Amino acid sequence: MNTSIKIGDIQKAVAKECRYLGDTSKDTISIITKLYLNQLKKDGFTVIPHEQTIDTNAKRINFFIDHED
Repeated sequence: MNTSIKIGDIQKAVAKECRYLGDTSKDTISIITKLYLNQLKKDGFTVIPHEQTIDTNAKRINFFIDHED
């Protein structure tokens, strides 16, 4: 069974959480992203390898926030 997930999917979920909370600060984005990654790991999912850093992660999530579905 394939239990891999893309970082982009996590970033979209984090963007929705940030919109809901009304907080798009880099610190909040980092905290929520780490919490998502930890929970996914506990649930047996693996994240497809990526090269995101905290700065690029925050920029990408802000992009998703600005370009909401």
